[in-house]
Amino acid sequence: MMMDMSKAWRAARCEGFTLIEVLVALFILAIALAAVMRNLTGAITTTGALRDRTLALWVAENRLTRVEAIVHWPPLGRRHTKAREDGRRFRVVTKVVTTPLPEIRRVRITVRRVRRPQVLMRLVGFVRKP
Repeated sequence: MMMDMSKAWRAARCEGFTLIEVLVALFILAIALAAVMRNLTGAITTTGALRDRTLALWVAENRLTRVEAIVHWPPLGRRHTKAREDGRRFRVVTKVVTTPLPEIRRVRITVRRVRRPQVLMRLVGFVRKP
């Protein structure tokens, strides 16, 4: 009878996990989840930045196309305009300067988000005299 009780006690003791084992498993799980969350946050931030840069590129390309499409020679100097793309507002600075070739002007377009100092896109093009 004693033998049966000690076997039963050992069998009952070997079932399940101890509190320490559960805490260690939870600690490892928490560290893994924190790493996953950090990576997801970075991916979301990167996706937003890429979206803004892509939209800024479209704005710059549209502005350069407008300058190229006009019939008259673009005036020298700097021009500030605003543009809207996909619900976002952008500030566009178009700077036209001379080049060593008198028949060609250099057009530099800089695009920023409204109320943000960071330049999202710079685009340079050349326009030939019509």
